[in-house]
Amino acid sequence: MLLTRHILNFCGSLAALSLAGIGVLILSQIGLRLLGSQIPSADDFAAWALSASIFLALPATLIHGDHIRVTSLCQLLPPKIAHIADIVAAGFATVMMGWVAWAIFGYVSESWTYHELSQGVIAVPLWIPQSAMALGSALFAVAFAERTGRLIFGLPVELEKTDTLSGGE
Repeated sequence: MLLTRHILNFCGSLAALSLAGIGVLILSQIGLRLLGSQIPSADDFAAWALSASIFLALPATLIHGDHIRVTSLCQLLPPKIAHIADIVAAGFATVMMGWVAWAIFGYVSESWTYHELSQGVIAVPLWIPQSAMALGSALFAVAFAERTGRLIFGLPVELEKTDTLSGGE
C-alpha cells in the first residue's frame, strides 16, 4: 500500500504543477497583452489545467485527511458503530467513485474514438486534457478502496502531518 501512497502523492504534485501552470499562463498572457499579442487558446489551456488540478488533487487530499467530512453524526455514535459507519461510507464512496471513473473513462474513450478536437484557435484532441479527469477519478476510487481496507484491518487511514512516505508507515 506504500506504493499507492507514493502514486497518490505524485498526483497531488501534478495537481500543484497544474495550478502553477495556470499562474504562469496568466502572467504570460498579461505580459503579452501589454506587448500587443496573446497566447492562442489560453482560456482553454487554463480551463484544462484547472480541471486537471481538481481531479488529480482528489486522491492525495483523501490520504492526508484533508477532504471535508461530516463527523458530527459519528461523534455522537459509540466508537464501534462509528467505525462501522466509516467502513460503510468508505465502501460506498469506493463504489461510487469506481462508477464515476468508469463513466469518465467512457467519455474520454468516445473523444478518442470520434477524434474530437477542441474548438479553440489551437485544435487539441480532447482526450488529452480529459485524461487527467479519468486518471484522477480512477485513483480517487483506488484511494477510497485503500481507505476501506485500512479501516477494515485497523490500519492507520490517513497520513499523519509529520509522516513522510519513506518512513511514516
